[in-house]
Amino acid sequence: MQRRKFLKLTLPLVLSSELGAFGGDQKSEPLRFGVIADPQYADKDTRGNRHYRQSLVKLEAAVQELNAHPLDFVVTLGDVIDEDYASFSEIMPRYAKLKAKHYKVFGNHDFEVDDKDKGSVAQAMGMPDEGYYSLVQRGWRLIFLDGTEVSTFRYPSDDPRTQQAEKQRKKLKQAGKRQAVSWNGGMSDKQMAWLKQQLDAAKAANERVVVFNHFPVLPMGDGHNLWNAEELVELLDQYDQVAAYMNGHNHKGNYLEKNDTHYLNFKGMVENPVESAYALVTCFADRIEVEGYGIEPDRKLAL
Repeated sequence: MQRRKFLKLTLPLVLSSELGAFGGDQKSEPLRFGVIADPQYADKDTRGNRHYRQSLVKLEAAVQELNAHPLDFVVTLGDVIDEDYASFSEIMPRYAKLKAKHYKVFGNHDFEVDDKDKGSVAQAMGMPDEGYYSLVQRGWRLIFLDGTEVSTFRYPSDDPRTQQAEKQRKKLKQAGKRQAVSWNGGMSDKQMAWLKQQLDAAKAANERVVVFNHFPVLPMGDGHNLWNAEELVELLDQYDQVAAYMNGHNHKGNYLEKNDTHYLNFKGMVENPVESAYALVTCFADRIEVEGYGIEPDRKLAL
């Protein structure tokens, strides 16, 4: 695929002599992975800026390009489909052509299926039923979160978890939270406790951390945010190990830095009629480099 660069953001790099001991041996190979956000495929006509059918062609081209690079893995940041359980049978075989291991997080649209099919979404996506998990590679702890865990769409409409989530959403709305809408979700206390355990383990092992989720958490007050974004950011702020938080959901993309953590919102692949959106990310001891394709910008982010 022809690459087009729209932006190059360069931040001052830290000299190796100023680095802490994160990430193990600086001479070891860097961690390198591909990122895809929001293909949102469905066999239906374009609506607004969302070109659902074209995502198959874009994804095929992205897979071909990603396969040309030596990658540790590829991650899709949610919304593999837009709606209809049958959409999985069309798009997942395209992903199967990836040479690298493919990890995913759940997005809200992945559950835009009939109630009878909601329990089969994880299997269709090749994911564990409990949608949060972690792994360690090259001195980096990779944490994959499930922002759909507490939501009004994850489970059938008559499921008590759906009813409880709606009560929580209304409570957040009454408190003036803009993200308290039905297409966003949140994380349970159980998942938050698990995340803290993962961050503690990373600190003890002297590992850097990259966190993946579908929903953004910054800027505060954004209508796309995770329901409990404030709580999550407060937790991440406590750990110097957290180098980056990466998400999709807001198709326009975004970038912020807070307390030396880079918050990257990748652009949605579904958004452009011709240009794609995906990236190669390389994590060095002193920086993270994002090589964007299509409408996704390049970035160099100091650690």
